[in-house]
Amino acid sequence: MRLGFISLLLFACQAPQKQQDDFTQQTPAEQGASLFSMHCAQCHGEDGKLGASGAKDLSKSRLTDAQITTILKNGKGAMPSMKALLESDENINLVLSHVKGLRQ
Repeated sequence: MRLGFISLLLFACQAPQKQQDDFTQQTPAEQGASLFSMHCAQCHGEDGKLGASGAKDLSKSRLTDAQITTILKNGKGAMPSMKALLESDENINLVLSHVKGLRQ
């Protein structure tokens, strides 16, 4: 019983590292898409057009890079700040690039 618990504990501790390794092996475009899927798609949709909870249609956005970055860092309206979730300026820039790629 104790050996099973220890094995389970070791497996659980390794899972985040595997996710991190998978993430770092992705191209920057794939990383941006992954971060968007994890943190933004619930309201904006995978294609940016969902509009749940009042989320804007990102395919129609014409905001500048600076404006998008400000919104990601500080939030706007019902959208909370994504700064803590995205963890770094690099990740914010990856999401920024992905959002711009959703434009029509």
